[in-house]
Amino acid sequence: MAQLVDLKKLLILINENKKDVPANLILDEGCTFETDDPKPLIKVLNYLINYLHQFAKQPIEISLDLRSADYLLSLMVYTDAADFPPISDQIDGALKDYKAKLDKIHENGKYLQFKISFSR
Repeated sequence: MAQLVDLKKLLILINENKKDVPANLILDEGCTFETDDPKPLIKVLNYLINYLHQFAKQPIEISLDLRSADYLLSLMVYTDAADFPPISDQIDGALKDYKAKLDKIHENGKYLQFKISFSR
């Protein structure tokens, strides 16, 4: 049975459960969608936050933007690291179930960012 997922509430819940991972949240309202099972998405978000946390010098910046064509979730850390281990190859497959796509952006010596766009 499909259930409504509110990305803002989900991110707040994940943040509250990760007390050892400091984060700054800027989250728009209204980013919702229906799914049969939100658990794989929760696992993906936890995985990406844990991945970024290992390189973070400051709190992780998490933003959620309600846009006309999609919802954009951005997870970013400021880091001077240059090399990163590959992320799990299962992430893209898990995100497809939510009509979402992951982009990894890295500016050497400055930041590492994951952008996930959820189609509306």
